Amino acid sequence: MVAPPTFEELRRRIQREIDHFGGKLPERTALVWDGYFAALMEWGLISVSEHECLCKMLPTIKDNPVKTILLGRPEDYGS
Repeated sequence: MVAPPTFEELRRRIQREIDHFGGKLPERTALVWDGYFAALMEWGLISVSEHECLCKMLPTIKDNPVKTILLGRPEDYGS
């Protein structure tokens, strides 16, 4: 079985991606990273604070579907 990635390994990997794309990740790539980080947090492999730090490395994505999947839709809460 493969060991889960460490926070530092994830931080280095995302930085390599940012560098590869000249300092800014394309939205499509950022969405994939965001979903990956959300899954790692949901499975308890990274903490909420580590998730927050990693997501700060990503560009802001308007109407991010990862957030909706992770947190749910307003109608899911009777709002």
